[in-house]
Amino acid sequence: MIRIRKHLGSDVSVRWLFLNLFVLYFIYSGSGYKDVAFSDGWTWKCLKRILVSTLRKHLSNTPLIEERVTRAAGKLLELFHEQGEKSFDPARLLDQSIVEVLGRIIFGNYWDVTDPNIDKLIYLNDLGLKSYKDFQVVMFLDFFPVAKYFPVKSHEKIFDTFLPTLEIIRLKLRERKLSFNPQKPAGNLMDALLLSQREAIEENKEEISGLTEDHLVGAIQNMFTAGYETTAHGLTFALAYLIQHHKYQIDIQKQLGDVVGRHRMPSLDDRPMLPLINATIMESLRLGNVVPQALPHRAVEDTTICGYRVPKDTIIYPDTEAVHLDPECWENPKLFNPYRHIDEEGNLITNQGNFYPFGAGRRVCPGEALAKLEMFVFLSWMLHEFTILPEEGQDHPEVRYRRAITQYPSPFKIRAIKRN
Repeated sequence: MIRIRKHLGSDVSVRWLFLNLFVLYFIYSGSGYKDVAFSDGWTWKCLKRILVSTLRKHLSNTPLIEERVTRAAGKLLELFHEQGEKSFDPARLLDQSIVEVLGRIIFGNYWDVTDPNIDKLIYLNDLGLKSYKDFQVVMFLDFFPVAKYFPVKSHEKIFDTFLPTLEIIRLKLRERKLSFNPQKPAGNLMDALLLSQREAIEENKEEISGLTEDHLVGAIQNMFTAGYETTAHGLTFALAYLIQHHKYQIDIQKQLGDVVGRHRMPSLDDRPMLPLINATIMESLRLGNVVPQALPHRAVEDTTICGYRVPKDTIIYPDTEAVHLDPECWENPKLFNPYRHIDEEGNLITNQGNFYPFGAGRRVCPGEALAKLEMFVFLSWMLHEFTILPEEGQDHPEVRYRRAITQYPSPFKIRAIKRN
């Protein structure tokens, strides 16, 4: 297995290599490569096609998606307002809001936080994603497979945390199948997947016949787990950086005032006219590096990368962070500056070849469009209604980084001051 970096003398991040190896091991043990993230060959092509097509159709229903995102954003503003001007940790509230909107997009009316299974799904997902110490204990399992037979508590905790989430999703999918009507428009992603599967079977029975319930469960689990944590962490990074660099808040709020005014909330129609919001999101993803390393890839044939021989079946880890912090790709790469994503005419630069927080190529994250949409609504609504300041009596918080499966900022507190 290799990991390509431009600067070979820099830190190889061995713990991340081991962690990703374990994630690979876990997915194989849990779902047998029947999801989008870790499947390969025919399975991946077929499932990815259905998922991408489904997402594209579902996201094209702008009124439905915007209603669900703005409802959650409105609840978040209420939670901010309830804090008064006291200091509070924004990460927990952002987590709650993002999981709410993602849950409703995926499950629709089957998403009910008072349902014990939904409550358990949220709890287990959050617990597993942040159990870094336990991951450290079991990350060697991929090198010593026999260790899985040893009574290691961390091993049991990780598997007892993640595997039940698959069964909860399976239960919800089966419940929906009982009343699913393919003649009605899909109101959520779960319905849309069922509808796409049915249409694919009718179009080409032989090609699609291998897709099972496990594949749909795996796809839904990918969207839920990857979608909620990464989006929430990206927004938390954005708030942390905007507190450190208050001048950008002023610029954003001026642009919001010019485009939106004070008598309504920003909408998705405003996105093209609010480049600084989008640039701030891009810069938060670049500097925060929520996913410092992309998912492992496998070489399907003998090849070379930067002059290195890469034999077939070699596992390769694209190092996103190395590119995003490379001084040859970015001027002052460790400095937060949204304007690096805006050209001289004030337009958003979207085609830079050195920016890929969602991956690139055929394996690009299928949830990219949804994540950007959510982040735009949440960030624009927060800054439209509030000015975000550091904890009372404290200077601008230093952004410290923590890593579990993803990277996120260490806890910090803010004050949300209502704007006039």
